[in-house]
Amino acid sequence: MVQCYDLKYTGLKKKTVIDVDGDELGKVIDFIITVDGTKLTPKSMIIGGGRIEELLEAIKVRKDVDPVFDIDQIDVVEEKVIKLKVDGETLCDTYCDTAILGNDVRLSELSKAKVIDADGLKIGNVIDIWWDTEGDIWLVVGGGFFEETMERLGAYPDIDLLVHSRDLEEITEKQIKLKLAKLQLESNCENEFERYKREVQGKEKRDDSRFEHLRVGSVPGRGFA
Repeated sequence: MVQCYDLKYTGLKKKTVIDVDGDELGKVIDFIITVDGTKLTPKSMIIGGGRIEELLEAIKVRKDVDPVFDIDQIDVVEEKVIKLKVDGETLCDTYCDTAILGNDVRLSELSKAKVIDADGLKIGNVIDIWWDTEGDIWLVVGGGFFEETMERLGAYPDIDLLVHSRDLEEITEKQIKLKLAKLQLESNCENEFERYKREVQGKEKRDDSRFEHLRVGSVPGRGFA
């Protein structure tokens, strides 16, 4: 299985998908995640066709049937393409019985759920997901509260705010509840940003993701591998 470590979904979206024979299948348009309580597991990606095809599907002129490939069917991820180790003809589609099960959710749907703090106050939405260097999934959260906090700290929009599944209380169709209150999150943002500034002070900024993320949950340190 390819190691999708230190990657964001947006870094994979719109990449051209090529099967084992080198045939182009389309581009990644969505991501399927298995939700088990508050544990998030990457399952598969959905391939879409051209803009006209997607438009026709969106307005219900044609049936929305798109190929789906599992994460473990990826051979290698390159700058512009995702190469599969299987024939495109063997892929199932979004109407396959096993493509999207009862505890599976599309990222496009998950992003519609509001993120609320421990007191029930809305603080944002999921705008992306990120695999860290150990393969754990973090939610990239955006929205008014986070943007205002990061703007005040002088870090927006260059740095993502990450929340680990260990800091999630509940995930439902309509909301994602955190274990932390708004004031705790704000304090964590400030502490992590100060840590970030100390790490890069006097050093040449390296071109990797450790300088682009702030972990705002109950993580004791940045702990990048």
